[in-house]
Amino acid sequence: YFQHYYITNNLSAEDISDMEVLELLGYVLAVMGSVAFVPQIRLLLKSKSGEGLDLTMFSIADFVTSLVTTLCIKSGLDISNWLEVIVTNVQVFTIHALARYYLNQPRQLSILVSLKLLYVTLLYFTPLSMIKVIMNCLLPVVLIERSNTVYTHYKNKSTGQLSGATLALQWTQFSGRIFTSIMAGAETGFIMPLFINCFFTSIILGQYLWYKPNGKELKAE
Repeated sequence: YFQHYYITNNLSAEDISDMEVLELLGYVLAVMGSVAFVPQIRLLLKSKSGEGLDLTMFSIADFVTSLVTTLCIKSGLDISNWLEVIVTNVQVFTIHALARYYLNQPRQLSILVSLKLLYVTLLYFTPLSMIKVIMNCLLPVVLIERSNTVYTHYKNKSTGQLSGATLALQWTQFSGRIFTSIMAGAETGFIMPLFINCFFTSIILGQYLWYKPNGKELKAE
């Protein structure tokens, strides 16, 4: 992508150097995104409790990351463009499954696995044009869901078993992605979802710190 950008825009050596820095930063952010949910998985395995987790949030994250992965693959993009997303998808699904298991909900866990397999199968046969249409309709859903998560934390005065380390990594990743996207001249339609996610992650991270003022959970992670 960057090699094509250099040629079509007749960039100077200084501009190319700047773009290479952005590319390097992009790789760093990709690594952060790939490991962002590892602390959450570790916390679940250690506490053996999924109490207080907003599982709707993880369901939507699973839905979206599966959709994005399919979009990238069907668009013929290189694996470097979607490896981070599919790793995130596996982690999000693992968190949801572990939470159902520790909440002693075997029926819901079985339904979750069955729906996941069905969804992946449907995505495989869904035309690329239809996937793009669905992607364009997701923003309002994410807005409603994230707002509901913030309200639920406020009502319960707790963020449950959410990992502070995961929230911090996500916030850093979204902030960095916004910066690199703006510097690379990305369209507003691409930047807006990142901004919304960063905004709500900031609020949820603030709630985590507010409702856990002694920081013991963060230290344990």
